[in-house]
Amino acid sequence: MLTWGLLVALLAALLAGTVTGLTGFGLALISTPLLLFVYEPRTVVVLTVFFSVFINIAVVRDSWQEARRPLALALLLPSVVGVVLGAEVLRIVDPIYIRLAVGAVVVLSALILMRDVRLPGAGTRWGPLVAGSASGALSTSTGLAGPPIVLLLASRGLPKAEFRSTSALYFLAMSLVGLLVLAGRGLIDGGDLQLALVLVPAAIVGKIVGTAFLKKVSERAFRAVSLGLVILTGALGVATALWALVG
Repeated sequence: MLTWGLLVALLAALLAGTVTGLTGFGLALISTPLLLFVYEPRTVVVLTVFFSVFINIAVVRDSWQEARRPLALALLLPSVVGVVLGAEVLRIVDPIYIRLAVGAVVVLSALILMRDVRLPGAGTRWGPLVAGSASGALSTSTGLAGPPIVLLLASRGLPKAEFRSTSALYFLAMSLVGLLVLAGRGLIDGGDLQLALVLVPAAIVGKIVGTAFLKKVSERAFRAVSLGLVILTGALGVATALWALVG
């Protein structure tokens, strides 16, 4: 039966697929707020991970040749260490202050990149180490895993096809790890799997739409969209942190 909640979830899946099909990232930013209107947080996390796995598999499949696989691997390895560090930081520091500080830095960095200024050290071998570690740490401490990766790839000036495929490959690996962790902790039940199977086709349709848009978007417009999503992510992080502090 098609309920209001299922309609919202289908829309979230479609939009998440479209954005990821176009840019290779931004799935959680688009889907999570909408899904939280109709499902509990645990279910939202599970659905988001399933979306990410299936959509990024589709993106990687049609862009494997463009992916900078060594760079994705160089980002992934330190991100594993970052995940552990982020969890420890979350245990010690109030996540509200973490989100506030990170959001402000992310917005400032993206605004600088909008002016075609390269971030210092982004082109060195240390760039992936810092970005991967930061992404992993932020994934467990704030949920903002995407901005460090996007900022690095944008600062290196990757063409849109390489940008999209490399980020999708990285986030696919991260999502598979997340899926294993959720399953290992018994956080995925039969109802979640059934719901995911209903929603994933809508996400795949969105991916197809996003990929079609990619061919029509210029390199400059792609960069603006990518950095715009990062600015939105950081701004939402700052806003939610301030709201929590005031409340």
